[in-house]
Amino acid sequence: MKQIAERIKEILPEVRELRHTLHRHPELGYEEHETAGRLLAFLGEYPGMEIRSGVAGTGIVVTFGKDRTGAGVALRADMDALAIEEASGVEWASEVPGRMHACGHDGHMAMLAGAARLIAENEASLKGPVKLIFQPAEEGGAGGRAMVEAGVLEDPPVEAIYGLHNNLPDPGEKIGKISASAGAAMAGTGTFDIEIIGVGGHAAFPHRCVDPVYIGACVVEQLQGLVSRTLNPLESGVVSVTRFEAGTAHNIIPGKALLQGTFRALDNALLERLRDQIRDRAAGIAKAHGAEVRIRCERGYPVLVNHPLAEAAFGRILEDWGRAERFERVAPNMGGEDFAFYTERIPGFFYFLPACPAEKESIPMCHSPRFDFNDDLLPEGILLHAATALGFADHWEG
Repeated sequence: MKQIAERIKEILPEVRELRHTLHRHPELGYEEHETAGRLLAFLGEYPGMEIRSGVAGTGIVVTFGKDRTGAGVALRADMDALAIEEASGVEWASEVPGRMHACGHDGHMAMLAGAARLIAENEASLKGPVKLIFQPAEEGGAGGRAMVEAGVLEDPPVEAIYGLHNNLPDPGEKIGKISASAGAAMAGTGTFDIEIIGVGGHAAFPHRCVDPVYIGACVVEQLQGLVSRTLNPLESGVVSVTRFEAGTAHNIIPGKALLQGTFRALDNALLERLRDQIRDRAAGIAKAHGAEVRIRCERGYPVLVNHPLAEAAFGRILEDWGRAERFERVAPNMGGEDFAFYTERIPGFFYFLPACPAEKESIPMCHSPRFDFNDDLLPEGILLHAATALGFADHWEG
């Protein structure tokens, strides 16, 4: 344990520099070519280390101990940035207009890459295979699904997968804790587009029109009732209309209106039900007012479910490394995470490292233009990844 802690101190400046370099050069989902190149250069080559690049386009899979017979484990980091103009003001701010690492994926990659060094140096002690998965396109591109379909959980197979995320769900939660939810931990997601086609005309004569603005407002009101009046109060669901676009002038009733939004739930069956109800309500309201409607309403990411066996193994690893007292149980949250595509296939566990410094009340939320990953998380993330890789086979009871 002391050796690992000392090595983290030694490599930390290089890991921090990698993080800052990745932050300066953000790339969107499935475009992470330079990002992958920088990671490969940092990872280097070690005995017992196998690297596959170009997986699902830009992904990387690093395998250690491929022929070991013990239980195998995978660790995952996401690679993509967001289409946001950065306003953090940090020295290493994005140099790419309209692009930034606003969710901390630069830190996630750096922590896993740093852990790769420690795993490589201790490869001889591994009892089972270890895979490090650097995944493209988490932010809406379903890169997790693409990686699973590319076979990253096979050859050699792994028994479980672990992932971590910074700064969620509470941007005021103080650094030093390790938090996670049991069971359904993050919501399954979906999106909708509802185009209402009415009959436009002069605003002074609404009776001669079929007003898509009024009909759209009725749709918005009724969609809110899906959660408040059709779900069991003990079920968790969200329907949010996030865009309402119509019209060109004060005195014109437009011919069309567009509504867009998201729906979410902590149960996949409930997610299906919300999808069907959004379609039915929007279509029914439009028909009742004499309008036509075009609806696209589709599920996105599945519910992320933390598996009890994966959590139990992680808990024993935390005990080995003196971290058990830092772990806290938190409520599930309605954010979406495509780590769920892995946990659909094998047991997995997804946890959070709160990032707010003790002297602050809060820090900018993920997806804010003012966000920046807190470098003080790097040592803990490196240690937790490395500890999981080195200790999993001893603690897995699947």
